[in-house]
Amino acid sequence: MTAATLAVLIPLAGLAAPARAQAGGVVRIATASASTTGVPSGTTLRVHYGDLNITTAGTVISGLDIRGLVKINAINVTIKNSIIRGRSVSAPAALVNNLGGRSGLKIIDSELYPSKPSPDINGIYGYNFTLTRVDVHGVIDGVHVTGSNVTIANSWLHGNLHYASDPNQGGKPSHDDSIQIQKGSNIKVYGSTLSGSHNAGVQITQDTGDVSNFSFTNNFADGGACTINVAQKSYGPIYGIVVTDNKFGRNTRVANCAIISPSTTKISTARNYYTPDSTTVSVHAG
Repeated sequence: MTAATLAVLIPLAGLAAPARAQAGGVVRIATASASTTGVPSGTTLRVHYGDLNITTAGTVISGLDIRGLVKINAINVTIKNSIIRGRSVSAPAALVNNLGGRSGLKIIDSELYPSKPSPDINGIYGYNFTLTRVDVHGVIDGVHVTGSNVTIANSWLHGNLHYASDPNQGGKPSHDDSIQIQKGSNIKVYGSTLSGSHNAGVQITQDTGDVSNFSFTNNFADGGACTINVAQKSYGPIYGIVVTDNKFGRNTRVANCAIISPSTTKISTARNYYTPDSTTVSVHAG
């Protein structure tokens, strides 16, 4: 890609997102929903067929309906007011791929929703990115973090794909998560809604390295066996986990299991409550 900006050109019939409530030009929300995420109402979109490989620093993609995958190979890329639908895939892939960790990636007021559901399709892979008011649904993992410096703000991660027999799990059920964190530091989730995952809302795995300095604040989260599931594996205790000021649903396969963690990982918790009864959330030892 050589153009610095891809702008609105052609209307896309039948596509509209609910209007966003604003005060003084600033969106004010505690948790995210259909009315506060995705492409703003009235936005005109141009259909782009095929994958996008972004190689120019500072590229801004705006007003596109992308019928392909997006790969980030440049710094300071912005994707806004757009839908990324992907395509058919035959191996694990993501609608947005930043596995290279190109810094400064921002996705704003956009939707990640695959047109071709598959046990291989995920929302976004990688690190060094910020999601703001993004609607992610219809994928296995909504956000799959493989490094540091990730922020998920005022976004809606919901309606995960789930297969009773998933080929990527050896024929066992899908391990779909709203957010999975393999490694990394400085990872923040706030003002967001997470629901509809089978495995976990947040799954910290430490599959490939240490995780530290993870904060989860002012969110609504539900689903999974336990909604926040911390696994140390061979990397040992996780330092700097903060889970405060959240509301949790009770739709977990393990009863009353908003948070589960090994006792050797200490989580700073405060003002976390179940809905609708406002019972205080405690951390399960796992």
